[in-house]
Amino acid sequence: MKPSRISGGIAVIATAAIAMTACSAPDSGGSDGDLSGTEINVLALQDPFFYALEEVLPEFEEETGITVNLEGVDYDTLNSRATNSFTANQGDIDVIAPDSMWLSRFAESGWLEPLSERIVEDNDEVQIEDFVPASLHSLSEWKGELYTLPVATYGAAVFYRPSVFEALGIEAPPQEASEDWTWDRYMEIVEQIQGQNVDGTDMYGTVVLGSGPQPINHMYTQLAASKGARWFEAFPDASEWDFTPTWDSEESVESMEFYRELYKNSPAESINYLWFDAGTRFGSGDVGMMYHWTPYSYLVQRTEYMGTTESAAVDDYALAAMPQEPGQDQVINIGGFAFGVGANSGKKDAAWEFVKWASSAETQKKMALLDMRQFSDFSRASLYEDAELVEAYPSLPVQLEMINEGNGKTVRPPIQNYATLEQSIGNTLNKMLVDDMTGEETAERINSDLASILEEEGFIPWEGESYDAPRDGTEPLLQELAG
Repeated sequence: MKPSRISGGIAVIATAAIAMTACSAPDSGGSDGDLSGTEINVLALQDPFFYALEEVLPEFEEETGITVNLEGVDYDTLNSRATNSFTANQGDIDVIAPDSMWLSRFAESGWLEPLSERIVEDNDEVQIEDFVPASLHSLSEWKGELYTLPVATYGAAVFYRPSVFEALGIEAPPQEASEDWTWDRYMEIVEQIQGQNVDGTDMYGTVVLGSGPQPINHMYTQLAASKGARWFEAFPDASEWDFTPTWDSEESVESMEFYRELYKNSPAESINYLWFDAGTRFGSGDVGMMYHWTPYSYLVQRTEYMGTTESAAVDDYALAAMPQEPGQDQVINIGGFAFGVGANSGKKDAAWEFVKWASSAETQKKMALLDMRQFSDFSRASLYEDAELVEAYPSLPVQLEMINEGNGKTVRPPIQNYATLEQSIGNTLNKMLVDDMTGEETAERINSDLASILEEEGFIPWEGESYDAPRDGTEPLLQELAG
């Protein structure tokens, strides 16, 4: 058995860039050849899927003879390492799992190998038709081409404490979308819980992500999209793209005021909370309800990230559907990570073997059933119906319900300079909480800042190619690839 080399990353401050196209490198061997002895470099974020993948990786190495140097890094390092490597055409990244919002930049810059031809050739293994279409649309598809295959798909859901709801006589939220389950009702419940003493614990109604730029942007944009707010006049599901920002819309202002109210019913220190901070606080037992990424369906069970010590709420929480806004089409955020093959890799066949293996139903199930039980972020429909997995992760039906309603491209549009825009948006949203700015003032400031950035970087007016990318366009693509 060949050991994998696994290393952690050191945080750096990264600046996103639209980089030059990287040149493709020839492969070291044919897909039908013996790949034993090949060594590939895989770069990924240290999200839960990374740790589960690390545990099962020796099986892949033993089966194939391929040595995998699996490196886990933090979010900013992932962006900077990839940008620097591909821009300089170093060829040292064979497989990478970019964040979904970076896909347009990676694809347009020629940094990722298009996968459609490989999928068609190997679909007896890939089984592309098993992937949830909303997952592929949000994580992997750009302009009608698939550049990655998902290994972890995150939706959004409501988390609540059944014992708290029972003690206060509050009806539990539904597990499926309901006309009665609205954002106004969500706020009513938050305010009902706020300040109540339940079994000796003073309760907070909710907890928010307050830290900028990424965490607060992730939580806020889910709320805003559900309430009908959009980033741009027309992108990406439009035949003619128009990047004029629409952050000063009535829906945006209302969403910001709503988020301010959520913070007032949260622990004061949540103004600095990152993703896991909010999950840990919920798990500590003094928060009645929150909405968050679906990986927290298992992460709230621990007091530390990927730790072993059980939280106070380990046996006292449940998931529910996201609230919706009357008169608006519901849209759920989808995030996560998907593996792609570096376009300038000299070992594309070995890299592709790894991508197929990591995203396969068999591997994903093994990752989920490890003793730590800290992975259920499936991208394949069959896994959500697997009885053994549903028993291990009872929230899977809610997760699938939310993912099926998801569209990550609407909630966080994958514009090529996304990271630059997110930096501005997230820091201003944090300032809204710190300085108690009104929603209107915050909306006007964000809109003005984005307009300046987009004009300076050539997005306004848009003179490039447009490509209409509706969510329902992914299913025909999957049917075509599946033959």
